[in-house]
Amino acid sequence: MTAKKRARLRIGSDVATGWARNLELGNPYAKSVLRALGEYVDGEGMCWVGIPQLAMDCDLSQDTVRRRLAWLEDIGAIGRTGQWVDENGRRNGEGRGKRTTDLVRLLVDADTDAIEARAAGRAVDETPVNSKVISPSWQQGLNSDVDDASPRPALGQPSQLCDQLISEPEPEDSPKAPLGGASAPAQGEEEGEPEHFGEAWEAWPGHQAMRRDLALAEFGKLSAEERRLCRAAIPHFLKMLRHLKRDHVPNFHIWVRNRGFREFPTAVLEESSQASQSRSGYISDSVEGRAIKALYRFARMSPFEHRGLVNYSLPVTARMLAFAELPSEREWHWIDAPAQLAAWSKFLSEHIHQRRPDLTTTRGTGAEARRGFMAPWPWPPRKDGTIASQSSDEAGESE
Repeated sequence: MTAKKRARLRIGSDVATGWARNLELGNPYAKSVLRALGEYVDGEGMCWVGIPQLAMDCDLSQDTVRRRLAWLEDIGAIGRTGQWVDENGRRNGEGRGKRTTDLVRLLVDADTDAIEARAAGRAVDETPVNSKVISPSWQQGLNSDVDDASPRPALGQPSQLCDQLISEPEPEDSPKAPLGGASAPAQGEEEGEPEHFGEAWEAWPGHQAMRRDLALAEFGKLSAEERRLCRAAIPHFLKMLRHLKRDHVPNFHIWVRNRGFREFPTAVLEESSQASQSRSGYISDSVEGRAIKALYRFARMSPFEHRGLVNYSLPVTARMLAFAELPSEREWHWIDAPAQLAAWSKFLSEHIHQRRPDLTTTRGTGAEARRGFMAPWPWPPRKDGTIASQSSDEAGESE
């Protein structure tokens, strides 16, 4: 007589919400999102609900819901699988068609103690189960005998609108990662760090307020070629944000995890760039920060600023630092001589690699009309940062 097959356990919303309610996460927003997910489970513990609906249910912003979903996934409370809708309107997980709402699974059969330990930042011993290692992000789901293979949505796909940017300050502290989040030096490569991580970390605006350990963990999962592309793509990504007039930058580890750098497959890493020149974030009130902002004001542009830092990916030269101390605009000079206009145009092209507005205006009428613009000095600063006078004899020294 053969043994009767065990019936599959059915999970209702009352069981799911009760499980979520009893978890001690130390993160009110995340718990609110998890309990809201429990209202949408089917009998298999799966949820088909979009971020806008969750945001409405929890009275939170959509960006906050995205962050909390990512955190719940990291601690092993949920699993997410990317979903698409093909041309026939059929949902699939193979990447065919248009990106749509993720499939979310509540991992109610996971180890509750392990989830709570990760939420509190304590290390968890992940032991192999049936020759498979259970990871914090992608544990086996309810009654599942198939691993989830979740393709992360890339930058700009429909289910990740705003690219997980933070649109509001969040009052509670984000829990620490399982490894405890030990701090590390801000610059340079530490022993054992992947190649290009130090430079990429320093080039990311606002990294001082982000979790370096999470970024290092995600960066370490990349191949050598992906690490190189990631480092090379950062200036292009920041330029895109400026073009889109976005004021917020996603956390570096989330951008790496979502493989946002793949949006810039042709990005090339300059071999000659040094770590000291790869830094893109300068304190706004520093000499470098003041010089960058003044240069951009002169060019009728605005630099990208975030969390008290001014982003600038090019080397800050002595010629640029002269802009930290500008004369009063009443003392500026009208520039209309062809040689002076050409010198200033060359200077701006070398220090601002973006499309710039036309600075020139017309003075006078008829035969007396002259095209030019106001500049702080007759000529751009010399290479050593000193200022040339009106004399044409000194113009060549500023080149």
